[in-house]
Amino acid sequence: MLKLNLLVMFLSLTIASGNCQTKTDSEKIKIHQSVITKLKKEGEKFHIYPSTRKASLSSFDFTGGGRGLDTNSNRAWNNKEWISFVKNIDTSSISDYPIYLNSNREKRKELIFAPIFFSKDGTKALAIAKFYSYTSQTGSGMAWFFERDNNVWKVKDMQIFSTIN
Repeated sequence: MLKLNLLVMFLSLTIASGNCQTKTDSEKIKIHQSVITKLKKEGEKFHIYPSTRKASLSSFDFTGGGRGLDTNSNRAWNNKEWISFVKNIDTSSISDYPIYLNSNREKRKELIFAPIFFSKDGTKALAIAKFYSYTSQTGSGMAWFFERDNNVWKVKDMQIFSTIN
């Protein structure tokens, strides 16, 4: 009887934790939604790929700390803390996850997110995505640098780090 009770408790905890979003899941969705909102404010219309794709990370320079061609010292990717955070990201330890944020059926452009990366202290997040146009067969890789300010994720900076053709 004790074994049966322990099994039921284990299964109920496993099922319950699998059906609800963790705080990290909620934070990821907030960051994805923030990127989507910014792009829509710029007048972009696009379809959101229904899950993250690690392949979107392929042309981002993790070993160089995410530094782009812009050497302006005021940019987030040129800040020592950000460089250290990006260099220490282990891309092999992440997995893709579903994104249920499609509000537009536009299929001429597609936004494909990579999984979100968080700093160990929870104050920084890196969002990477590819924006692809089926019409022109071109696109770009983009990175958004987020910082937590009073428990709200705010974009610190954004960079286009590659073009796709």
